[in-house]
Amino acid sequence: MAHMARNLQDRPMHSQPHPDAGPAMKLHQMRYLVAVAGCGSVRAASRALGITQSAITQALRELEEGHRLALFERQSSGIVLTPAGRTLLRHAQLITGQMAQAEDEMARLRDTCAVARLSVGVTPWVGQSLLPHVLRAFRAELPQVRLELFEGLSAVAHPRLREGTLDLLIGRVPSGPSGGDLHGTPLFRYDATVVARTGHPLAGARSLAELMDCDWLLNYTPPEEDDLVRRLFLRHGLPVPVGHIHLVHSASLLLHLIVHSDMLSLCPWPLIESGVPQGTLVPLSLREQFEPHTVGVVQRGHGPLPWVAERFVHHLMEQVHACRHSPDPVLQRVFRSIDVLA
Repeated sequence: MAHMARNLQDRPMHSQPHPDAGPAMKLHQMRYLVAVAGCGSVRAASRALGITQSAITQALRELEEGHRLALFERQSSGIVLTPAGRTLLRHAQLITGQMAQAEDEMARLRDTCAVARLSVGVTPWVGQSLLPHVLRAFRAELPQVRLELFEGLSAVAHPRLREGTLDLLIGRVPSGPSGGDLHGTPLFRYDATVVARTGHPLAGARSLAELMDCDWLLNYTPPEEDDLVRRLFLRHGLPVPVGHIHLVHSASLLLHLIVHSDMLSLCPWPLIESGVPQGTLVPLSLREQFEPHTVGVVQRGHGPLPWVAERFVHHLMEQVHACRHSPDPVLQRVFRSIDVLA
């Protein structure tokens, strides 16, 4: 791959297209591109796919030569995608994801006893309140479906959804440039608040300005970073506390660290109501107001969901309406903290 990248960098790029347009893109080239980008190297992709490195290198070289654009370049950190490579990767992920869905559909039609699979990311507060009820109903209808469940924090779930290793996300609906090729149907809206542990020395703070020397634990994808710091600090006339913001990719770890340290976080109200023992966290009564968050069904593109994903969403919506009047105290607190949009 390094040899390929060097060859392409040394070869002049012509402004006029070649009279003989390059060969049509092939599915195996798309698969190899996704694998190399996901695995980080040709060697790792070769092991993952069970084919030779030379076969991958040759296929991607043909792809570059056909479009007369370099897809990879070597940097000190290793081989990385060029802008053209990143653009093509987005399409390749959609193509390979759709092919995997088609294969699953054909397997289901070929053999009604075949094991279907569904990979779902679920935002933590939904997982801790509604998900057990959804799973009971879903499994009663489709006991042959094998589920793979992920904690649906956006920094982990959105990339998985784009690369096709996640079929469906019940999680934060992306907005603006961070959305890209992801499409979300809103289901819930709720507020977020700054939280600290009970007994935190700044638990009585009334303004964000009093908290600027604290460490913050937050979760976001790289495209969301600018929007998050704008909503949390800049729109309130405060500088970003560089060096005090830390990423965490697990809700349980986030809550544990907040409860057992002096770190702070911007936390969804339904997660506070469902994810921690009462009395261990303190929502700070700040003057600043924060924009509400929206959770919904998030998928790649705008096409139909796989049939098993459609049934999962069906049972989710049934349980949303069934659980709104549940006597369970956790569910009662969660529904008081959200607006149901669907």
